[in-house]
Amino acid sequence: KQWYQRRVAITAGIVMQYILELAKTMEVPPIACVPSFFTKIKTCDAKYMEGFNSELKAFIARIERRSKEKTDKLMAEIEAEEREKRLGPGGLDPQEVYEELPAELQNCFDTKDIGKLQEVLTTMKPDEAQIWLKKCIDSGLWVPGPSDDTEDAPPPPEE
Repeated sequence: KQWYQRRVAITAGIVMQYILELAKTMEVPPIACVPSFFTKIKTCDAKYMEGFNSELKAFIARIERRSKEKTDKLMAEIEAEEREKRLGPGGLDPQEVYEELPAELQNCFDTKDIGKLQEVLTTMKPDEAQIWLKKCIDSGLWVPGPSDDTEDAPPPPEE
């Protein structure tokens, strides 16, 4: 991939850009610079080649930087779409909520042990347990069954 970027930079972009810059400096139309540009490149005029190679390196750096920026932007968009798809019924990301949970609650979800989950929730302060329970419901980690009267009743095991 980088080899292709370099070839494109050399054959198209940098040659045109260098000719345009040369024309601007000499205050002549770009077409008037084309023959002298290729003559100096063929004869390998040291000062001319140094300027050309310097401009070439700068151009390649701009291409690579822009490529990275576009890739980063695309990855951010993909991650945002994936996160949007994961959101639970209350608008919370189940992955983020799971990572926030205390270790003993994470263990209950990992083992799908409803009894242990009830035990852990009852050992917590009621308001703390209610907060964790609400986050779990809003993220979709915990789906209350139809017979649950309150939000703090554990759901039936999922299989």
